[in-house]
Amino acid sequence: MTLPVFFELENLFPKAQFDILVGERSKEIFLTLPNVDEVFLYTSENRGIKGKIPLIKDISKKKYDLVIDLRHSILPIFVRSKQKIFTTFKPKIPGIHATEEHLRNIFHKDAENFKFDYSDKIIINNKTIIKFGDVLDRILGSVGIVPGATWQPKAYRIDGFVEASKMLRNKGLNLVLLGSSDEVGLCDEISKEVESLNLCGKTSLMDLFYIIKNLSALVTNDSGPMHIASLLNIPTVALFGPSDERRYRPWGKRYKVLMHKEICRECLYQGCDKGGKCMNLITPDEIVDATINLIGALI
Repeated sequence: MTLPVFFELENLFPKAQFDILVGERSKEIFLTLPNVDEVFLYTSENRGIKGKIPLIKDISKKKYDLVIDLRHSILPIFVRSKQKIFTTFKPKIPGIHATEEHLRNIFHKDAENFKFDYSDKIIINNKTIIKFGDVLDRILGSVGIVPGATWQPKAYRIDGFVEASKMLRNKGLNLVLLGSSDEVGLCDEISKEVESLNLCGKTSLMDLFYIIKNLSALVTNDSGPMHIASLLNIPTVALFGPSDERRYRPWGKRYKVLMHKEICRECLYQGCDKGGKCMNLITPDEIVDATINLIGALI
């Protein structure tokens, strides 16, 4: 959700050079962008006040014209800059997407003033293109399946993914399974039951951008790949349970959110004493119908 803000800043200041502070996994995307001068890394070692001191010293060697905080952090307080825009002290705007909230806070404009497709901004490196050259024909036009989630209550049941995948294959659609190394077991359960290209645990962030860019649609929980698909304007079926779909749904117009409005939804608790009811009420038929409708809109 940071990239749309960055690209809009780039459009506003086309001759500017940008430094950015990101996590380890995100750095390879920003390193490819021509207007990025330096990428500072935030790691587990930077947690707490003591851990932030070396990072603050490093960033403070430079003086900036503008510093923008998107993570409710105290770090910008210590960075030298002519002007600073903080989100730390601004209340969340209820009922709108987190990306739109960022854009409003920075540009003071509503979502309709911004583009929803940034696929032309992402530069895929040759290493990634060569890596998947042998399987590109199996990726092109396929439906991506992302069964994992960073927070277990946001994950749809695996047997539902298996059933939906079978139904999509029966309709003649090819499938690509995606996820992190922690989600290999989930993807393996699907691949044992359904013919598919299983790339789970085999992709970097750059790889995911390349693969998702070549899909016809993505079926996913509320996850990182969902936001990548949104950035690339790829039709997305997003499965939502305890998280707020108004704030974290795909950013754009080519998506369908599937959810059931249980009274306990948006609980945001680490545990769930309802057996994940809000997620499990979603049916494989709903997933397949939404996917087919989104793909059909492209034809």
